[in-house]
Amino acid sequence: MIARTHEVMGTVVSYLIDDQGLTHEQIEGAIADACREFTDLDARFSTWKPESELSQLRRGGQSSPSALMEEVIDLCGENFELTRGFFDPWAMPGGFDPTGLVKGWAAERALRVLAEHGVINALVNAGGDVCVTPGASFLVGIQHPFEAEALCGVVNVTSAVATSGIYARGAHLINPHGESIAAVSATVVGGRLVVADALATALAVGGASVLYLLEEIEGVEGFFITPEGVMFTSSGMAFAEEGATASTLDLATP
Repeated sequence: MIARTHEVMGTVVSYLIDDQGLTHEQIEGAIADACREFTDLDARFSTWKPESELSQLRRGGQSSPSALMEEVIDLCGENFELTRGFFDPWAMPGGFDPTGLVKGWAAERALRVLAEHGVINALVNAGGDVCVTPGASFLVGIQHPFEAEALCGVVNVTSAVATSGIYARGAHLINPHGESIAAVSATVVGGRLVVADALATALAVGGASVLYLLEEIEGVEGFFITPEGVMFTSSGMAFAEEGATASTLDLATP
């Protein structure tokens, strides 16, 4: 396995790639193009860069969104409906803010770039939003919200896992329904990463209300941890067997 990292979108993106059948130059080229994809998307969707397309949209200075922006807007609308409004990019301060979904979407696109280069076994971790190539399987450790060097769980990931919460970045989440944030940490496993990303944000915001919604979505499970340290899981949530050690894991941290 070859591991690489780079900083983009305000977080660290890491790549774990099986080098079997590929040359060093092929893998480095694949990673370089995946990094470039992230960088380009950050330039378009950053809320911190005043020249980004998203910043211009939030200021009302753009009347014709790009195809990529329209795709993200559509995804946000779909996940707003899926989460019954607990994921609401239109409720964020300053206007439309899709960052609760864009990072996972960008990781999916970066993984697709790796596949186009012939990579058949890889993991992309964008600050706790993790996706793996079809057919691959990785053990992923989820950071404990109250113990920086500990894990609160280990999951077997064959598609995606996303973690959201307020313990790492502070109070950056908003409950659109006017109530307090339910969880310090929330994780969703399975399905497309872009959906798991939005669901994890909604689960952190809505807690039990969103956990019930997960029961209705095939192939998706999750859990959240309250400020009091209590963990609640969906009925089918399965953790990896005991005995897996942190050295074998990719640490998912939001």
